[in-house]
Amino acid sequence: MTDLAMPAQRRGTPAEQLNERFTRIYTQHQTRITRLVQAEVRDGNHALAEDLTADTFFRAWLDLHKCRATTDGQMYNWLAALARRTVMAHYRVKKNTAETATDTTHWTFTNTNLTPATSGAYEPVRTGFRTATIGGGR
Repeated sequence: MTDLAMPAQRRGTPAEQLNERFTRIYTQHQTRITRLVQAEVRDGNHALAEDLTADTFFRAWLDLHKCRATTDGQMYNWLAALARRTVMAHYRVKKNTAETATDTTHWTFTNTNLTPATSGAYEPVRTGFRTATIGGGR
């Protein structure tokens, strides 16, 4: 296997070198990291595994300048740790967010306070806030 941590010869700008390095890392480790993430994802959700794998490599791209890996094994271990942290972060956020269906058309979900009118119906409280009249009514 080739040494992915540092390119053998220096050519081009630092950004080009980083691009080449990341390309080599991605092509060599993408399938193994994808399998690792699929094993970590619950219910065998392949779409979620692909998203988390992409997120893992995005984080790797952002932190590649901090990576101290000098061999392929160290690079895989670094990527695997990023992948596991990405999956754990996903489920940690998911655990703390609960979606509940609500009927927003029900009158209790309106943003205006209603008071009983003399006719028995409810009408909005007068707050002094004026809105535009639609249709040219006077």
